[in-house]
Amino acid sequence: MSAFGMLIDLIGYTVARATLPFLSFGRIYVEPFSASPRPLRRPCYRRDANGRIELRQGAAGWIGFGICLLLLLALVLIIHALF
Repeated sequence: MSAFGMLIDLIGYTVARATLPFLSFGRIYVEPFSASPRPLRRPCYRRDANGRIELRQGAAGWIGFGICLLLLLALVLIIHALF
C-alpha cells in the first residue's frame, strides 16, 4: 500500500468513526480498528443484531475522506465568498 493510500485510510477512518454515528443518529458505525475479519454478506457492511449498519474499515476510510473533501470545498467556497 502506498503512503497516499495509508494516509487516506488513517484520516478517512478517523473522520468516519467520529462523524458517521453523529450524522446518521447512531444507525451507522464503523468497525473497531482491531476487529477480527468475520464473513460478510455484503462486501462493505453488515447489520448487527439491533439493525444498525457496521461499515468495514476500508469503506469507512473512503467515506471519511469524501467528507473531508466536502468540508474543504465548503471552506474554500466560504472564504472565496467573503473575499
